[in-house]
Amino acid sequence: MRINEFKLEEYFSKYEFKASFLLCSSDCESFSIEELLSFEPESELNLKKLRLGYTESQGNPALRKEISNLYENIKSENILVFAGAEEGIFICMNILLKKGDHIIVQFPAYQSLYSVALSIGCEVTKWVMDEKKNWELDLNFLKDHIKKKSNSNK
Repeated sequence: MRINEFKLEEYFSKYEFKASFLLCSSDCESFSIEELLSFEPESELNLKKLRLGYTESQGNPALRKEISNLYENIKSENILVFAGAEEGIFICMNILLKKGDHIIVQFPAYQSLYSVALSIGCEVTKWVMDEKKNWELDLNFLKDHIKKKSNSNK
């Protein structure tokens, strides 16, 4: 599989830690370790006891348990934790999509939303959000661009 260069990631690698002001990131301002540890009693002690190394491929069992607690009918063994959005998008698309499938992706967004699908051989329609329309999604565009799956794509 050959995926086109991720221009945004190249931009970040060049400017993210050198620019005085960076207004193009999708993440929020981070916490210091001190701020993060202040959220839970005993957290500093627990951090000092933490062993560093690989975890289970599905994600840390304690983290998966805490995520499952947010839902009524999902067990921790049904939770899969990724290191970030790019990894989740890559795996999801490689499981769900095949050559010739049609996919509609929000744009602008993560480049992987369309690049990974294109590299699989999918037809990609970009669902463009427009600043002039307050970035609101046009549901009529979505309805108008959904394609019925042909027998050859089953």
